[in-house]
Amino acid sequence: MDDIPVILVTAGYDHTIRMWDALKSTCTRTIPYTTESQVNRMALSSDKHYLAVAGNPSVSLYDVFGSSDMPVMKLDGHTANVTAVEFTQDYKFLATSSEDRSIRWWDVYAGSCKYILDNESIVNDIAIHPDSQQELVVSCDQDGRVRVWSWRRKEVLAQVEPHADVAVRSVAVSPNGRLVVAGNNLGQVYAYRLVISTTPQGERTVELEDHLSFDAHGGHRITRTLFSSNGVYLATCSSDHTAKLWRLAEGSPGEAQDDCAQPGAKLERTLVYHNRWVWDAAFSSDSRYLVTVSTDTRAALWDVATGDIIREFKSHQKGVVCVALNDATN
Repeated sequence: MDDIPVILVTAGYDHTIRMWDALKSTCTRTIPYTTESQVNRMALSSDKHYLAVAGNPSVSLYDVFGSSDMPVMKLDGHTANVTAVEFTQDYKFLATSSEDRSIRWWDVYAGSCKYILDNESIVNDIAIHPDSQQELVVSCDQDGRVRVWSWRRKEVLAQVEPHADVAVRSVAVSPNGRLVVAGNNLGQVYAYRLVISTTPQGERTVELEDHLSFDAHGGHRITRTLFSSNGVYLATCSSDHTAKLWRLAEGSPGEAQDDCAQPGAKLERTLVYHNRWVWDAAFSSDSRYLVTVSTDTRAALWDVATGDIIREFKSHQKGVVCVALNDATN
């Protein structure tokens, strides 16, 4: 899809999914989301062909380059709000989480649910481990737990509770698969080393080891955490109307982050533009740009290096709560 190098999509409370010309800040296509639900989260497949849209209680798959406004597939099975959706890198599978206290693993081609992971409380977010051979998905929930699951074996391999009885709102796994980050309702970020090892008997063990923690948003709820593609930056979005960019270890953009050996978090910059909650964000594939969306109905494209706004996207009539971006060239 080299002729359409940048796919930028926003959605939210106005029941529309909007695709943008990122260079011109113009809306090129509007897909009506005709269900009674708002859009909760979106994900683009790595080949840019499919857009997964999570609502209540189903997930709809749209053909990005098709002419129809109807989804090409609907994934039914959850019984409450779908809180997160993510493709595997090969876009053969899709993981979802829900307020129905479950995580589902879907076969995209078959349109069927392969595995159901039962959690004891509302699942707020998930992140798939980047190494598909590990068969791991990380979750966070309303009871304040961060869990690492084997989705194929349907069991919890490791678990931590960062702050008792405080909901964890978002989780992210670093691109090298060695760090798990969680953000909670008190504005705190917790980072854990994800240690995967094999015993002499050939059994795999998975551990979450304390790495660092810090107050990112001064008591305000964290709505999203995500790593840049190169692993250098961590972005946090918050109810305090800002997004922030952090470095969790020494290094410069483009440098490999091998093991985050020196604990510590450095605030690179605070992104101030929105005047209501910032709900979601997405990095460009080269980690140079970040898109944020807010209840104030606007989306913004930021230069990560300078903290300057490059583009504004204004077309939604109500709050924008999710964004998906794929500008990869291969």
